[in-house]
Amino acid sequence: MSTTKVKLAATILLGRDGEDGFEILLLKRNKALAFAAGLWVFPGGKIESFEIEKSENELEAASLAAIRETMEEADIEIDSNDLVFFSHWTTPEIQPRRFAAWFFFANVNNINSDVKIDDSEIKDHIWIAPQAALDKVKRGDLAMMPPTLISLQLIRKCQSAKEAYDLLNQFEPIFILPVLKFEGSKMLSMYEGDVDYDANVESSQNARHRLILDMKSGDYSFEYNNCENFKPINGGMHL
Repeated sequence: MSTTKVKLAATILLGRDGEDGFEILLLKRNKALAFAAGLWVFPGGKIESFEIEKSENELEAASLAAIRETMEEADIEIDSNDLVFFSHWTTPEIQPRRFAAWFFFANVNNINSDVKIDDSEIKDHIWIAPQAALDKVKRGDLAMMPPTLISLQLIRKCQSAKEAYDLLNQFEPIFILPVLKFEGSKMLSMYEGDVDYDANVESSQNARHRLILDMKSGDYSFEYNNCENFKPINGGMHL
């Protein structure tokens, strides 16, 4: 059992309809940072104590934090009424820094979505189609953590920000605690139903519910087989 303190965090997946179609915002974190150094992420960060104190529950505090962090990191102002909560990720127990992060989506078509970064914590940004971003991950052009990648898979077939909002809004939010395993340069991020997820739960030897990410090349694959009692966390969008 991990004794590492789990910090509360929140992030927003921003979507808009650009000149070339539906696109989302990714920010590149400074390589000098202690967490997620050099990775491409959604705007977000730690939930502060004052946000917890002024809120009735963690979800409300998370929305306040996500809105504040989006303003700080991208200079985009979001209204809490425009947020849809679609997933919650807790960092695997073997990791030295752990977060319990609330993931939101916001359609920013009706607001100023011009991005201004601080060039300190955030070094770069792009608006990009979800599938194009996933293709760049496979080619090793973008590096990101599994929660970011899985979130992009959920909306990769959407043709507009409204379609993505409506899709995620109809989901029952999922709570995810991955189990990690490393095989050479490959990281296996396993989810409920996978044969290697929980030794105390009997599963088929062929049960697979996992993301396999090559840490060197960026190539990845999502496997979901023989665990039909558990919904795929990417909404089946690997097909």
